[in-house]
Amino acid sequence: MVWNRHCSTDQLPANCQLLIFIGHDLVINEAKAPLLSAAEMAATLPDEQWRYVSTLEGIPVYASRGGQWVHWLSEHNEFGLINFRALLMDLGRVMFELIASASQLLTWEQEHNFCCRCGCKTRIHPEENAMCCDACGYRQYPRINPCVIVLITQGDKVLLARNSNFKTGYFSCIAGFIEPGETAEQAVHREVEEEIGVQVDNIRYFSSQSWPFPHSLMLGYICDYAGGEIRVDGKEIVEARWGRLEDFPLRPGEFAISGQLMKAFEHSLQQ
Repeated sequence: MVWNRHCSTDQLPANCQLLIFIGHDLVINEAKAPLLSAAEMAATLPDEQWRYVSTLEGIPVYASRGGQWVHWLSEHNEFGLINFRALLMDLGRVMFELIASASQLLTWEQEHNFCCRCGCKTRIHPEENAMCCDACGYRQYPRINPCVIVLITQGDKVLLARNSNFKTGYFSCIAGFIEPGETAEQAVHREVEEEIGVQVDNIRYFSSQSWPFPHSLMLGYICDYAGGEIRVDGKEIVEARWGRLEDFPLRPGEFAISGQLMKAFEHSLQQ
């Protein structure tokens, strides 16, 4: 079955599921679920534009982030709002990936209404994930920013850092964007030395995760400490220290790849 990539409310498939964004928040029903039934809401939905995201157990899922939703929500007290980040810990992998995809596609379309080459208005391609400029023929495709995230180990200890945006006591792995011309492994070496002043070796790829804040693809690595003294700049990274995992009670959960890296390391110690 081929679903319309974009449609208005009256063109939605009768059995589809909906994701409604207001900024970075998601509309939830009385059961606190973000995936809403179009059939149950049909009589109340405003005339909005919808974007096909994917299918879930054979049922199409559409998403919208339009100007009418704030007013609509004020008239429907049976629905509420929850921040996407706050929802993360309660989402399974499939639901997380679905909502992450919807968020990234909607954000990308909103940010590419005009051609980056000539400045003319773009239109949505009917068959591809692309924004097309009829004036110069240029096509813009979804933006994905590759990043590395790395767990540094020595024996049974890990080296974690606290970003200036983290709450006091919360530590995580070192992470950063891959620069043009770099390999992911080169980015690991550079980011670690830039952010905390140490050197690493024996870099092993672990896994990856799409991270929709807003368009990142996180490439996870585990590596060994090779030398150097911890040095932080006090701006981006305000604290870094060694410890066993239990010494860091405030750390990412397994919903995030940083937490998965730590879990994998913990499991390796038990072998």
